[in-house]
Amino acid sequence: MEDIGLTAIEAGLNVGASFVDIRIEYTRKTNLDVVNEVTRNTILATEKGAGIRAFVDGSWAFGYTSDVSKNGIKKASESIAKLAVTASKWVEERFEIETPSFQDNIEYKGKTPINETSVDSKIELAKQLSRDMSQIDKRVKSSRIVYRDVYTEMYVANSLGTSVMEKSGRIVFIPFCTAKDEKSTQQAHVAIGFTGGLGDITDERMHWLVEEPSRVAISLLTSKAVTGGIFDVIVDPPLNGAMIHEAFGHACEGDSLTGGSSVLQERMGTSVGPEYINLFDDPNLNGHVGSYVYDWEGTRATKKQLVKNGILTEFLHTLDTASRLKMEANGAARAMSFMHPPIPRMSNTFMEPGDWELEELIEDTKEGIIMCNVDYGYTDSTKGQFMFKSVHGQLIKNGERADVVRDASIAGLILEILPKVDAVCKDFFYDAGSCGTQGQMAWVMSGGPHVRLHQVPVGGV
Repeated sequence: MEDIGLTAIEAGLNVGASFVDIRIEYTRKTNLDVVNEVTRNTILATEKGAGIRAFVDGSWAFGYTSDVSKNGIKKASESIAKLAVTASKWVEERFEIETPSFQDNIEYKGKTPINETSVDSKIELAKQLSRDMSQIDKRVKSSRIVYRDVYTEMYVANSLGTSVMEKSGRIVFIPFCTAKDEKSTQQAHVAIGFTGGLGDITDERMHWLVEEPSRVAISLLTSKAVTGGIFDVIVDPPLNGAMIHEAFGHACEGDSLTGGSSVLQERMGTSVGPEYINLFDDPNLNGHVGSYVYDWEGTRATKKQLVKNGILTEFLHTLDTASRLKMEANGAARAMSFMHPPIPRMSNTFMEPGDWELEELIEDTKEGIIMCNVDYGYTDSTKGQFMFKSVHGQLIKNGERADVVRDASIAGLILEILPKVDAVCKDFFYDAGSCGTQGQMAWVMSGGPHVRLHQVPVGGV
């Protein structure tokens, strides 16, 4: 692909661009939906093409093509560069792109590479999970397994000398369980995601995929709707991770800063929480679905500490946002496909564990509630507002676990909630998901430990 990359770069520079990059992608996707051992939906898709950008004096132009021949790439690059040159005449904020160059060839080699695994094998595995779930308890009335995978070969080159190839396979399982008795019907789900192949998931994790949603759905059959009020709230790792990702992480994305739409706009170097709060976004973690070595601009990905000892210390940058703000690009550029331009995105976002044991924390909480997993939520990074409804929970009475509850929600301002974290546990868990921003979806992980929020409002019925 190097010759194609050079063709695009030379064509764009010859027209008058000062910076050109090209991202060539080949992608194969599998989406399966199995309900009660019956395959309800199977989608297989293949995409191949190139996204090209040209830059002149602060002006960007982006376009894409499915014609990756030399002639097709040359024509596309020339057209895109001409657009950038024309648009640069009206640019008010002028700057240059400054970044190191990288040369590398990366391949994730799973035990059973996803691009070499038959669709029949994937369907059979999903059916087996559905079958195992249905046999756990007679109250399990429906089992649904959502399976997603994508294999990608991505080559990125730019006019500063970057030339990077990265090949990877990503897999996500989302099992749903519906339980029913004579009084109630309840549903629960979990999600895990990883990089590699199907052989990289352990038997223990496969059992958990079946048992955990079943356990929660069955427990909700005897649950009570929670009554709203002010509580000491222990949030579990998935809910903690979602809260950090949605309400805080998006406000750290560089384009929200250059656009003036982040609640963290003027907060760099200031306190945003207690000194024992440490928040990270790390695409270098081995085997996670949000992991990568080079971002979609060919920049080496780094571990980013967003908050260190309660102090806001870092944001998520692309070449554009880093250059505008005179900061360093840190490998946070991602795009949904070659048909989309890269924008600042999170990868694996989490809170660092602390010192408390969970049962010790429950015992220390005389009256409160444990809130678990995310049913749905809402965030506004401009104001730092958020609202999340949990899937299930449990009341705490006199330092002991009490009734299982449902329909609990938590809302507030992230810069007011973080200071209310008064205890952080030792445990840790990641939850897989997809995140949508500016019409682009990206696979991510979020997580952390159980934490306690001191005296916060909880919504109920």
